[in-house]
Amino acid sequence: MMRTILKKWYKFQQKQHARKFDSHWYMRFGWLQQPLKHQEQLKTLFEIHSPRKFTFADCFYAQDNDRHFIFFEEVDDIHPVGFLSVLEIFKDGTYTEPQTILKLDYHLSYPCIFQIENEWFMIPETSANKTIELWKCTDFPLKWEKHSNLLESIEAVDTTPFLHNGMWYLFTSTRRNCKKFGDRLDLFMTEDLLNPNWQEHPQNPVCKGHQQFRMAGKPFIYDGKLVRPSQDSLKRYGGNIELKHIVELSPTTYKESLLEVVLPDWNPQDDGCHTINAEGDFVVLDAIRLTAKK
Repeated sequence: MMRTILKKWYKFQQKQHARKFDSHWYMRFGWLQQPLKHQEQLKTLFEIHSPRKFTFADCFYAQDNDRHFIFFEEVDDIHPVGFLSVLEIFKDGTYTEPQTILKLDYHLSYPCIFQIENEWFMIPETSANKTIELWKCTDFPLKWEKHSNLLESIEAVDTTPFLHNGMWYLFTSTRRNCKKFGDRLDLFMTEDLLNPNWQEHPQNPVCKGHQQFRMAGKPFIYDGKLVRPSQDSLKRYGGNIELKHIVELSPTTYKESLLEVVLPDWNPQDDGCHTINAEGDFVVLDAIRLTAKK
């Protein structure tokens, strides 16, 4: 009941904001003096904005040899749906112009990039095509070809692979028996991601509630604990990020607990955040910036 009341109040506030402010998603990145362990470290990051204040969001990091890249969703006024881009970043905060890596006739976002035996793969969000797709890089970082459909005839968003104790787990949010994608979290399992034999986790949905369980990046170590970032879209889509401590993960059990909430407190003009990825001493996340209408 309280969440419903708060949701209505935040929606009213958003309508008031829409009259006064324009908004756009942008990215924040940087190298820290130590691995991420408290939110104060997020205040010193560099910013990357779309030149015309379109969408730069759903950011993922990849290091290839001594070069560093951010893969992300881009939206502009030419292509009718989201597409995927990459740019190279440097430790002084500079970066290259974005280059498109994947543009299709259906919406693409959340370019979850990872390696298997030193080869780069990516699972983008392709729920508009009712697939979970695996793409393989043929010439890093720009050229990609489709490897396979991991799952078909499924509406699933922000699918995130995670290798744990010899088993690949797909964390994803489906809309099976619920209204919103963030209302539940599902796990699918296989020993070989490239030649999968999928099983549904017996606890599916492993989490269920109201718009608090959609993935917000890859699991990572935070203050010594394995966490999975998830979106809390109570006040708005992409309102803030919750760090869930993965207490148990096995083919038969899953348990998590809320560890901490990441709020966009680094800038008073920011009104939300919904993707974070941290690897070693590097962190990248997205946020929504409000600017007063002229």
